[in-house]
Amino acid sequence: MSENGRKNDAVNGGSNHTAGTHRSGYLSHVAGGAIINFSGIIARTVILYIYTFMLARMLTADELGEYFLLSIFINYLALVATVGFGLGVVRFVAMYVGEGRFHRARNTMWASLVIAVPVAVVCAGGFALAAPFINGLMFHDSTTAVAGMRIFAIAIPLLVAAQIFNSTTQGLHQMKYQVFSRDLGEQLSKLGFSGMTLVMGAGIIGVVGANVASVVVALCMAFGFAVIALPKSETDKKGLMLPESSFIWYSVPLAISGIVVALQLKVDTLLLGYFTSSADVGFYGVAIKVSIFAQKINLAFATVFAPVISDLWNRQKIGELSILFKTVARWIFILSLPVFIVIIVLAEPIMGLFGEAFVFSSSALILVAFGELINNSTGATGLMVVMSGRSKLELLNVVVALLLNAGICLLLIPQHGLVGAAFANMTSIAAANLLRTLEVWLLMRLHAYDISYLKPLLAGATGAAILFVISRFAITDIGPMQLLLLAVALCIYYALAMLMMGLSDQDKAVLTMAKSRLIGT
Repeated sequence: MSENGRKNDAVNGGSNHTAGTHRSGYLSHVAGGAIINFSGIIARTVILYIYTFMLARMLTADELGEYFLLSIFINYLALVATVGFGLGVVRFVAMYVGEGRFHRARNTMWASLVIAVPVAVVCAGGFALAAPFINGLMFHDSTTAVAGMRIFAIAIPLLVAAQIFNSTTQGLHQMKYQVFSRDLGEQLSKLGFSGMTLVMGAGIIGVVGANVASVVVALCMAFGFAVIALPKSETDKKGLMLPESSFIWYSVPLAISGIVVALQLKVDTLLLGYFTSSADVGFYGVAIKVSIFAQKINLAFATVFAPVISDLWNRQKIGELSILFKTVARWIFILSLPVFIVIIVLAEPIMGLFGEAFVFSSSALILVAFGELINNSTGATGLMVVMSGRSKLELLNVVVALLLNAGICLLLIPQHGLVGAAFANMTSIAAANLLRTLEVWLLMRLHAYDISYLKPLLAGATGAAILFVISRFAITDIGPMQLLLLAVALCIYYALAMLMMGLSDQDKAVLTMAKSRLIGT
């Protein structure tokens, strides 16, 4: 399609009958998939909160911080070893399936495993060998860190393989399988295994072993789902082929980008551990975990929207993509805003649930939550950049964010501790999302915003004011039950305010599809 044709398509919104049918189908797909993902995320977050509460109560603050640092190292190395094949598999499996070339989709999955898993084994071995040096640098010569690192290293190749299998089912638009393996299977087994080891007195080493065992459970489930979901074809008998060069050239920049973005997201925690103590890392890690629910709302839509972006941009359906982009961004903001309000207004009682010692980190929680609110207010701009084929540009975005985060951390952490780390986190997230928003507009002529954003903003602002007054003057001693009631009351008020101001036809369509999905009609 010519450039003029693309612009006309964007202006007309794909108003012909065929486009309208496709748009309705994709909206139904995105809404249904997001409901599945959101259900999984709710379950995963509840389990995560229980898990974090259990660790905070049964480990010392130093042990908790040590566990958070170990988790960062393992997940980071697993990301490095995936060499960008996670999103690469999503994009190319979605493209091949859309073209009916199922044998190429299956080959992409297996070839990615053959390349990535050996890299993961090398990373795991190197991490195990370097454990004593890392212990002196980051863990202040802990007596358990070396053993913990070497046990946890076993999980690296397992995580890589599970990621590729999950990316395959994601590319097939089968979001439920990732929910079953990653959000339920892994998290429930981690909670159960860790609980048993802690009761037996195994401490942090037992928790690390439980984490590895839970990854084994998730990998087995992800493998089974990928094999079942991906159709076989006669051409599979040709044997394993190398991935197409376009797959490699797409994935390699994503590998670098993924490494940088993971470092950008965790450099504040790592530098906090370097400059302060494992206990401060524990307090800060809990604040990060508390804010994770609203962060995952974005992921619920982004996971299902990613292959849709790839397919629509590949077929130059710009009008459909524009409408879906706006709808997805608005619903990410609508759903996440009340969560952020609760976290920001009730930060102190929320952190108090984990123990009185955690209350002083409520300022860090507020800053981290503001950063995630900015992230959620920009929709899926990062995926729009990546899934339109501009992975190198996304690399530039995360490099800028990493340098900003690290620079602010170096300036503020020595004096301000975890508050300085949280401010750096918020600022770098805001900068990265501003860059992505500008790029999507300049390069794709698309944006996420319209006047309908005023409705959730008004409902959220009035709800936040009411919640603030009640929590400061009416209910001064807020325990777990009062906290739950206030959060539920805020959500009810917010929903009623949104309904009274009226919903757009597109929003009504999303709610109808979500309702149909939930009741199975």
